[in-house]
Amino acid sequence: MIEKRHIQRIEKIFDMLSLPLRLLDAQGACLVPQGGAPAVLPSGIPQGLNHRAGDCYLRALDISPVLYLSAPASAPGAEDVLTMTDAMLMSLLKSSASMSGLTEVYRRILRQELSGTELLSRAGEHQIPADMPRCVMIFQLGQTEKTTAYAVLGELVPLSDGDVLVEMNRHTVALIKDMDGIDGTEDLVQFAEAVQETVMEEAVQTVLVGIGDCKHTLAQLGESYAEARRAMEVGHVFNPSQSIHVFHKLMLERFLMNVSREEGQHYHNLLFNRKTAKLFNDEMLQTIDMFFRKDLNLSDTARQLFIHRNTLVYRLDKVQRLTGLDLRHFDDAVTFKILYVLKRCGQERPKQIY
Repeated sequence: MIEKRHIQRIEKIFDMLSLPLRLLDAQGACLVPQGGAPAVLPSGIPQGLNHRAGDCYLRALDISPVLYLSAPASAPGAEDVLTMTDAMLMSLLKSSASMSGLTEVYRRILRQELSGTELLSRAGEHQIPADMPRCVMIFQLGQTEKTTAYAVLGELVPLSDGDVLVEMNRHTVALIKDMDGIDGTEDLVQFAEAVQETVMEEAVQTVLVGIGDCKHTLAQLGESYAEARRAMEVGHVFNPSQSIHVFHKLMLERFLMNVSREEGQHYHNLLFNRKTAKLFNDEMLQTIDMFFRKDLNLSDTARQLFIHRNTLVYRLDKVQRLTGLDLRHFDDAVTFKILYVLKRCGQERPKQIY
């Protein structure tokens, strides 16, 4: 079955021609224009030649399954237009088939299904560079009932010459990102944010993003893909309010994922229990969270929360009096952070991560 995106491109080509052409499948159903009337096709039409059938010319494309071009026999130059259109469509469809084979190779590389001599052989066949800095970014859409993530992102993700977009499943697309000209993780995060903004504006959909580490060989791309998946899984558990998760920034969270639920809950309860429930209300937790985001800077935190600096100091003093932890000191801040997130330890892999 010819892909919908190719149908749309062919329609644009036909719209520019001076006579009405139709593209038919082997049963005579009209593919272009979409919704056109079906045709009864005679048997034995030779491929690559124009054939007169009633009031139209037919031309069978040299492709499997076979497709047919149809033009009114009364139109001036109909046979020449059929011949030229045949050449254009064959170039388009064969290029697509070649690209499909290339995409399948990349997909198998990401899934770590190719290695050794087979990997080198397939890479050579499709002229895939073996050594260059690349990383894998995963983009996941949740609402794909009427379309696919690839159909949406394929139109909206800006690609450089060395980038490759690979459909992994209905919900997920992997971007193999050429790191040439990319200045570290922050550039990748900004790129991801720009994609999220574009998809929200154009398709009204949210996008979850996982970013793996940069790798320098083709054989390592599967590792970067696994890291991007892991970043999405761990990030969703420990930072559910965020939508972009970077693997190397989740070192503590990845470690804590291996702590059992029982042990994590035990240590979490040492600080967060009935005695401290009134202290750690939503306002206090939001204050502490912002204090950590601002790298324990009192002035920046107060400014961000629109409170007086003395109000922030009062809240931190209250935490110190009741728990013994002075969050202005790095060691105590780390202790609080770990004990707080331990409540999430042992949680299962989120179902929406594919």
